[in-house]
Amino acid sequence: MINRIGYACINTSIKDNFKDCRLASIYKHGIPFLKEIILHNLNLTKEILLWNIDKNIQMYRASSKLIPFSTHSDILRDFKFRWYEDTDIIKVLTEIKKIVLENDIRLSMHPDHFTVLNSFKDDVVEKSILNLEYHEKLLENMCGTDLIIHTGGVYGDKTKAMKRFIATYNNLDVNIKKYLRLENDDVSYTLSDVIAISKTCGVPVLLDIHHHNCNNGGIYNIKPLMNSINDSWKQTGIIPKCHISTGINDYKDKRHADYISPADLFSFCELTEDIKVDLMVEAKLKELAVLELKGLISI
Repeated sequence: MINRIGYACINTSIKDNFKDCRLASIYKHGIPFLKEIILHNLNLTKEILLWNIDKNIQMYRASSKLIPFSTHSDILRDFKFRWYEDTDIIKVLTEIKKIVLENDIRLSMHPDHFTVLNSFKDDVVEKSILNLEYHEKLLENMCGTDLIIHTGGVYGDKTKAMKRFIATYNNLDVNIKKYLRLENDDVSYTLSDVIAISKTCGVPVLLDIHHHNCNNGGIYNIKPLMNSINDSWKQTGIIPKCHISTGINDYKDKRHADYISPADLFSFCELTEDIKVDLMVEAKLKELAVLELKGLISI
């Protein structure tokens, strides 16, 4: 049973977008230039949340690029800048937190593919953990609930790679682990793989149904796995979160279509009829796709 439906990052109905910058520009214009970008991104996030509330959308994935160069060693060294110590930035984050709390919004983030906890390169793992620390601080300040990651690479031996993920996960700070959710991907790690990882280390499993269609490991009927997914979330006290998208040409096309097909939606509803879930829509037309789905299932 679908509880809430949301979308990721960009709102196509708001004629504005998140800003980024080059490192050289920060050195040229200084921290005030960087702060202006950060405050723009945070205020845009607030605007999107208010738009969502007006449309009764209670789920949203915040952009990971809200604070450019947040973990870059040059910025930390040369400017001594720590965004979480800046009163102007914290003020807007507090305003976002108030909106989230008062409107029961489920707010998540999803680091990019460079966040790899099972890499055999220590420096890659260290940078990945720094990135997770950044996301954890943001989620804490905005009252978010979920930090979505993938297992990582296979590196020629999936079993060893899974064990590396588990070892790294187990050594993470508890404040990071409380947000982490492990998503099956469309290339390497199937739903069965991430469930196996979860049963060893306790990370909640996030089902991406489109990724499963593209990479199912020979398991076509995942209804029997839904209880394992649901059980993996019980320790959090939060209902499971899932992702849905539709391929442009067919169900195995990894490219996302503008909208979710009714067939994919109704198939997902049958799959989760006995379990309450929150559903993140990954479609090109973002909030418009969500509004269409809400109309189809009367949420």
